[in-house]
Parts: sequence; C-alpha cells; structure tokens
Amino acid sequence: MSRLTQDFKILTPAERSLWRHPMMWLSAAAIAVVPLLYAGIYLGSAIDPYGNLKNLPVALVNLDTGTRNRGEEVRLGAEVVKDLRDDPKFNYLSYPSEAAAQEAVRRGDAYFALTLPANFSAKAVTGSSSSHGLLKFYVSEGGSYFASRVASTFATTLSDELNRTLGENRWEVVGDSLKDVQKGFNDIRTATGKLRDGAVTLEDGTKALRGGAADLAIGAKAAASGVAQLTDGAKSLSSGVGRLTDGSAQLSSGLRQLEAAAPGQAQLAPLQVGVGQLQSGAVKLSGGLNQLSAGASTLSDGARNANTGAAQLAGGSKELASKLPQLQTGLDQLSDGANQLSAGAKAANAGAGKVAAGNKQLAGGLKDLSGGLQQATDGANKLNQGAAELATGTKTLNESVKDQALLPGELKGGVAQINSGATQVHAGSNSLSNALPKLADGAQKAAVSAGQLAAGATDLAAGTAKVQTGAASLATGLKDASTASTTAVKGAQQLSAGAAQLTAGTAQLQSGAATLAQKSGEAAKGAADLSVGATSLQNGVNTLVDGNLKIKDALGQITTQLPAQSDLDSLKTGASTLATKSGDLSNGLKTLSSGATKLQTGATDLDAGAVKLRDGLNTLYSKIPADTEQLGGDPAGLSASVLPVTQTFAPVKNNGAGFAPYFMALSLWVGVTLTTFIFPYSQLPRSGRGTSQFARMLRKAAVPAALVCVQALLVVWGVHALGVDFLHPAQVIATALASSLTFLTLVLALIFLFGAAGRLIALVLLVLQLAASGGSYPVELSPSFFGAIHNFVPVTQSVNAFRHALSGAFQGSYATFMLILLGIAVLSVGVGLLGRRRWELVADEDFKPLISSPLVSEEVHHEKEELARG
Repeated sequence: MSRLTQDFKILTPAERSLWRHPMMWLSAAAIAVVPLLYAGIYLGSAIDPYGNLKNLPVALVNLDTGTRNRGEEVRLGAEVVKDLRDDPKFNYLSYPSEAAAQEAVRRGDAYFALTLPANFSAKAVTGSSSSHGLLKFYVSEGGSYFASRVASTFATTLSDELNRTLGENRWEVVGDSLKDVQKGFNDIRTATGKLRDGAVTLEDGTKALRGGAADLAIGAKAAASGVAQLTDGAKSLSSGVGRLTDGSAQLSSGLRQLEAAAPGQAQLAPLQVGVGQLQSGAVKLSGGLNQLSAGASTLSDGARNANTGAAQLAGGSKELASKLPQLQTGLDQLSDGANQLSAGAKAANAGAGKVAAGNKQLAGGLKDLSGGLQQATDGANKLNQGAAELATGTKTLNESVKDQALLPGELKGGVAQINSGATQVHAGSNSLSNALPKLADGAQKAAVSAGQLAAGATDLAAGTAKVQTGAASLATGLKDASTASTTAVKGAQQLSAGAAQLTAGTAQLQSGAATLAQKSGEAAKGAADLSVGATSLQNGVNTLVDGNLKIKDALGQITTQLPAQSDLDSLKTGASTLATKSGDLSNGLKTLSSGATKLQTGATDLDAGAVKLRDGLNTLYSKIPADTEQLGGDPAGLSASVLPVTQTFAPVKNNGAGFAPYFMALSLWVGVTLTTFIFPYSQLPRSGRGTSQFARMLRKAAVPAALVCVQALLVVWGVHALGVDFLHPAQVIATALASSLTFLTLVLALIFLFGAAGRLIALVLLVLQLAASGGSYPVELSPSFFGAIHNFVPVTQSVNAFRHALSGAFQGSYATFMLILLGIAVLSVGVGLLGRRRWELVADEDFKPLISSPLVSEEVHHEKEELARG
C-alpha cells in the first residue's frame, strides 16, 4: 500500500499540471455537457411524436358524388370529411383532385394523401362482399417511414369506424326486415290456424254427414220394409174400419144413456155445504187447543221457576240451621269473655287514677255495648273491629304498666286481666261476625258498643266504672242473644223441613205442568191436522163436483161429436184406397234405399279426405315457428365477437420515456469516449517512469471519473427535466454513476492495452452496442450475430438497469445487471494491468492536454535536445 501511495504522489504533479491550461477547463466543461445534449436532443425530438400528430400535413380529397339508398340521399364522403375536420387528428390540406394530392406527397408537402373516390357512397352502402367503398391512401415510405406507419394505422382505424357505422345502418335494415318476416310468419300461422280449425269443423261435418247418410240408408231400408207392413196393415185397416163403423153406432147409444144417468148440480150441493161446516169447526178446535198449549207451557215455566226458588230456599234454610249452633257457641264464649272483662275492670278500678290517660277509649266504648247486639249483621264486623282495637289498647296498657316500677302489683294484675278479657272478647266477636250474618240489628248495636269501648279505653283512669257497667251489660246482652239464638236454631230447623216439603211440591207441580203442556201440544197438533184434512176434504168434494159436472158436459159433447153414418161410410171407402196405394209407396222407397246406400259411401270417402286435410294442416301449423329468432346483441358485437384485453406491466407514458434508457446509456458512453480527446491517457511524464501499472491506471482515472460522474448527474437531471418520470430515482442515479464508471474503466483498459488504437475500438464498440443492446427494437428481431453478443456488452446491462429504475421492467433482475457491470469493470481493470508496454514517456514540461498539443514521443524529445546543443 505504501508503494501505491508513493507512486500516486509521483504521478500527481504532472496530472495536476494539465489544469494550468485554460483550454483544459473549457474542454472538460464542454465534455461534461455533451452527454446531456446528446440525450436531450434525441429524446426531445422523439419525446411524444404521437401527441403532435395534429401538425403532420396530410392531403385530403373528397370526390364522392353520393347515392340514393332506400329512398334516401346518402353522401358518405361528405360525412367522413366533416367528422375528420370536426376532430382533426392531422393537419388536413384540401386538394381538388387525386393527382394533385399525390403530387403534393411526392414533393414532400404532405406525408400521405387520402382520397374518397366518386363512387365511394355507392359502393360502401350496398353491403356486398364484391363491392367495397375504397379509402385510397398514397404514402411515401422513403420520405418518412414513421409517417407511413401512422398512415397505415390511420387507414385501419378509419375503415373500422366506417364499417362500424355502416354496420349499424345495415343492422337497422336487417332488424326491420326481420320484423317484416316475423309479421309474415305470424300472418301465415294465423291463417293456417284458421284453416286447421276449418278442417276440424269440416271433419266434424263429414262425420255428421256420414252418420246421417248411414241413418238415411238404414231408415230407407226400414221404410221399405215398413211400407210392406203398411200395405198389409192397410188391408187389415180396411176390414177393421168396417167393424169400427158398426161399433161407433153402438158407442153413441151407450154414451147417451150414461149422460142421462150422471148427477147434476142440484144433487151435489148438500155435499158441498156439509164439508164446509166440517172445515170451519176444525179450524176453531185447532185455535182453542193452541191457546191451551200456550197456557200449559207458561204454567210449566212457572212451576220450574218455583221449584228452583224452593230448592234455593231449602239450601239457605239448611245452611242457616247449620250455622246457628256455631253462632250460639260464639255467643257463649263472648259471654264468658264479658264476665272476665267485668272482673278485670273491678281489679283495675284501684289503679285507674295512675293510668287514666291510657283508658279513655275503653270506658267510652263499653258504655252502650248491649244495645249494639240488636243489629247483628253489620254490627258484628264493627264489634270485631272494636274488640281488636280494645285488645290492642289493653295490650299497650299492659306493656306500659309493666315498665312502671312505681305502680302497685294489684294494678298491674288488673290490667293483665283486662288484656286477657279483651283478647277473649276479640275471639268471641270474630265468631259472632262469622256466625251472625242475618242478625243485623243486634250486631250493629254490639259494634256501636265496641266502638264506644275502644274510644273510652284511652280514658281508663276515669272510666273503669263504665267498663265494669258495660261488661255487665254485655254479659246480659250476650245471654239474651244466646237464648234468642237457641230459638232461632229451632226455627231454622222447622224452616228447613218446610222448604224441603215446598221443594217436593213444586217438583210435582213442574212435572204435571210439563205433562199438560206436552199433551195439549199434541192435541193442538191433532186439531191442526184435522183442520188441514177438513180443508183437503172440502177441496176434494169441490173437485169431485166439478169433475162430475165436466163428465156430464163431456158426454154431451161426445155424443154430439160422434161421426154420422155417412162419414163412417167415407172412412170405409178411404181405407180401401189406402190399401191399394201402399204398394206404389213400397216401390218408391226401394229406390230411395238404393240412393241412400250410395250417399253413405260418398260421405265415408269425404270424411277420410277431411281427416287427411286436418292432419296436414296440423303438421303445417306446428312447423311454422310461433316466434322467429331475433337479432341479438348489437352491430359492434356482431362484427367484433372477440375483443383483446391488454394488461400493462411497467407502463411508460410516452415514446420518450420508452427510449430514455437507451439514449441515457449511449450518451454516457459517448461522454466517456470524449474524455479520450483531452486527457493523455497513454502518456506518462518521465518522472513517473518507475511507477507501478496499477498506480498509473488509478491516477489516470481519478479526475476523469469525477468528470464522468458529473456527466451522469447532468444526464439524469436533463432527462427528468424533459418530463420523463422515474419510478426509482435513487436507482436511476446509481445506475448512471455505475454505468459511467464502468464505461470509463473499459475505455481506459482498451487504451492501456492498445494505445491510441483503443480510442478507435471504443468507437467501434459504440456502433456495435447501438444494434446489440436492443434499445430501439427487441434484439430477437436483429441478425443472430447481435443476439449472440447482446448479453456481453456493457450498454445492454446499463439499458436494462435503467429500464428497471425508470419503469419497473425486468422485475427482480436489477441486482444482476449491476453485478454484471461491476464484473465488466473488474475485468477491465485486469485487462488494463496487461498494458505496460503501450506508455509514451514525455518530458514533464511537455506533459499537456491533448487538445493543447499533439502527442510528443521520446524520439522527438531527443531531436529537440540535439538541436539545443548545436
């Protein structure tokens, strides 16, 4: 490393001396900008050629004279020209004739020409495969191949648009025609259906005709047979008529005798009167029985209601009899409680002064207790309530006196007895309230007394005497109530027995009333039937009378209408004539039978033909489609059944963005090549004669490397300034720097190895890489030689790396491209190390930029020294 550093220092003064020349700075600056100009000029000229097609001059000639189609004037040429000028894709120049337009193309005034011939409309609208409207394009591929490709694309696009428009028109025509065909088929189907229905009717008629003919033939035969029988019958009739005339005379005599014996109106009148009286009586009998039946039904309903009430009375009396003993028991308990209350009141009288405030309600309530027992029903509840309040008050009093230590024991015992008595009173009042629902008066009085007892309990100190008096009255009243309850028990038992007897009686009454109602109903129904029968009898008698009279009148009319003897003689003569003429009728009917047989045969044939006609029309009707197939879709879909769908990867927005990687790589190669015109890569100063090859190469590349890096950065900036977007900007910069340094290493290696000829080889490599890198066209479209060297030239790797950095193409291969560039650089360094014999040594003072002085060889330097000595 120390040797490399020493050699680098030895070579540095001479290399730095190059920058003392102003031309070196100017040249370096120019060379730094040249790649930018190269890429900018080329990309700028082709950045977006399709976006500027409106400036492309195109000759346009319309010679179309139009035509008539389906009664309408069609000028397709004028419509095409109008559409082109309404949305101009090019700079259209009008010319009067096709020859003038072609001459303009040949002169270069227009890049191509479009002519619409005179028969354009006539040929285009026919829709025939042998007749087409022609779009005549005249192009000059030598003048501009790109313009000729644009003309070809424009021709395809315009023809497609016109075909689509004409296809839509033809679609409408075909649709109208199909509607007419559909209507025609519908009319034919309707008419065939009517014919089919008529054939069915004809078949039915022929069947009827065949049946009628058969019946006629059978009838004719039967008639012929019958006429023979008629002839025989006529003969029999003739003999019978004779017997008829004799019998008619005898019948006339008998009928006259029957008419004289038939009864008249006078004999039948008494019968009619008697029947009328019978019918009137039956009606009255039916009305009376109906009234009787209604009364019996009412009686039955009343008996039923009485029975129900008696049953309820028996139940209530029975319940009363069962409840009264409970009442008596409760009254006994209440009487005992009252006695105990009286005793407790006496004991409490001694200490009434100290607890006067707590017994006011007890004394006032017991004052009128006996009078309250007279209203038993309502008063029992109030008595219960008062007794409850009394028990509560005495309990409170008992609890309060227990806590009073100063009160005497006798007073406390009396209060306890009062509390016990009040509790028993409450129990007795409960029994009384439940068992005495009908003793309303006594219970009400007891409730008033209990209320007064409860009110007086608060004033116990002053009213203990009243408590005693009220308790005695209560005991007396309860004894009276117990006596009355005993009497009530006996009465309730008697009431229950009487109610049971009443129930039995009402049940018998109900049964009898029901039987009466039933029997009276049956009698009323019989009377109604009798009335109906009497009415029918009256009608029958009237009918009998009327019929007898009609028979008498009819007999009179019959006797008058019987034929006279002269008429009977004429009948006898006619019967003889009938027997004679029946033979002639028999002959005629035989002829009729023969014709009927022939008619039957013809009707059978006609029926068979009608069946065939019906079957044929059915077949025809079924074959005619009910609905013809309609045109589906649209004209565009009919002409374009398949559409391409293109999915774009690594998109670029215009032509310049697509070519930018190619031009950027070439411009960097050109920039590196230009450095060989100012830097003396193959010259060394004499002072550096003993330096190593690697040190020489490193020192020669140091300043040019900085210059080519500046070139790379300027190219990246200039391309972006032209509007090219970078997908990966950092990769773009890295690729530009790596490409420039790799190109520089390769060019230096060529110069170190081949001397000045290395610069020529670098230019040859530039030309080869123009074709082999695949920048303009895919390399597969080039000759095989270029495809063989495609992957081994550095510009290819640079172009591919730029394509990935700009648009994302060659996904996953960017690192490979960069490694290949690095490999080419390393290989170039190795090749450069082999070029030790290609150096030209010059004096240090003659070491100058190539642009300032020509190459100075060692022999020239010796000649200069000899001249200086001389």
